[in-house]
Amino acid sequence: MIVDIDLDKCTSCGVCDPVCPADVIHMEQRDGRLIPVLKFVEHCVTCFNCEIFCPEQCIDVHPIVRRRPLPW
Repeated sequence: MIVDIDLDKCTSCGVCDPVCPADVIHMEQRDGRLIPVLKFVEHCVTCFNCEIFCPEQCIDVHPIVRRRPLPW
């Protein structure tokens, strides 16, 4: 799964951190402001909570599409 966070649109509200059930998004202090940082992305359950609850719509979740190989 790929999560894109547009830090230019992010207002550092911190809503994305507590709504993530897999604890993938954490707010960290960087360059004098709080920004969302992705940790343990492989634990993401693709619930889309971060994207849904973000008031600025700066988070995009793209689920990984796994395709089964053809048998021939």
